[in-house]
Amino acid sequence: MIPIVLLFLFGIIDFGLALNAQNSDTNVANLAVRVASVIGTSASEPCNGTAETTLSAWVTCEAAATGAPAPTSICVADTSGTTPTSTYTTGDPIEVEVQSNFSWLKLVTSKVAGLSSTIGASATMRLEQGPATSGSTIPFFTGTTTCTSA
Repeated sequence: MIPIVLLFLFGIIDFGLALNAQNSDTNVANLAVRVASVIGTSASEPCNGTAETTLSAWVTCEAAATGAPAPTSICVADTSGTTPTSTYTTGDPIEVEVQSNFSWLKLVTSKVAGLSSTIGASATMRLEQGPATSGSTIPFFTGTTTCTSA
């Protein structure tokens, strides 16, 4: 009887940890889309005293600074059309999606093949300052993939 109760207890605790990780990804995605929406033609953005030159590096730094899980995937896209693109114009909606891995029941699964899930979040804002040439790419987004779904 006690092992079953402990399994439920640890399951509830683990579910809470998964929700916390998803909340952290949501926070990092919100911070990232805010930086992405105002970056314009700037070459870098400060994070924790370091000037990061790409959105991927900035998100990784910000995740570490806020205690969020390390991101495994970061994508950014202009979602003004039916298909997300990597060309940007001032006023268009821009989406940033951040994903990370969550290992379930780490105490048990660290001894065997890990049971993990991908957790992620996305956020969208209007691009406040686009590139100098409308419809072109933004150098700060180098190294990120283009999000595939709007």
